[in-house]
Amino acid sequence: MNSATRSILHFAGTTAAAAALGAIGIALWFVQSHREVADVSPQRAETEFSELRGRFSNQQPLLDMSRREASAVPPSPGGRAPLRSFHTIIFDRRGGERIVRIAVPYWFARQFAGRDGRFEWLGQLTFLDDTEFDPEAIELSLDEIERRGPGLVADYHHPGGGQFISWVE
Repeated sequence: MNSATRSILHFAGTTAAAAALGAIGIALWFVQSHREVADVSPQRAETEFSELRGRFSNQQPLLDMSRREASAVPPSPGGRAPLRSFHTIIFDRRGGERIVRIAVPYWFARQFAGRDGRFEWLGQLTFLDDTEFDPEAIELSLDEIERRGPGLVADYHHPGGGQFISWVE
């Protein structure tokens, strides 16, 4: 191998490594800018969840957790509105008491639905975090979310005291 070939290979390797580091940096920035975690007391978590439930008091959650599937919720009045963001707030009691707040663009949420556009477990709605809700089985499709439009997707109290609420705007 001549020196020109070695130089080209060295340049290509350095460029690939720089691109990989850049991609990792962008991914870390994205996670940090769309996710917030804080240690909280059960009382503080309850206050936050009560405020959110008040905000959605006139809405039935799309996801019926007793059946683990979408409810027969009518579409939003006025037709389909474009969905811009997906929000999830979790009070996770596993390994400590913490609130996880996640707000991501709706297109990002699409990446976590299966190839068929379905969410099969509640943990797919937490996107960027591992919580006690991850293994909770559900059946919910993006089509059902989009047909219903902006509003409350899920509101769930885990038997262990954790809570989960999710909505789209």
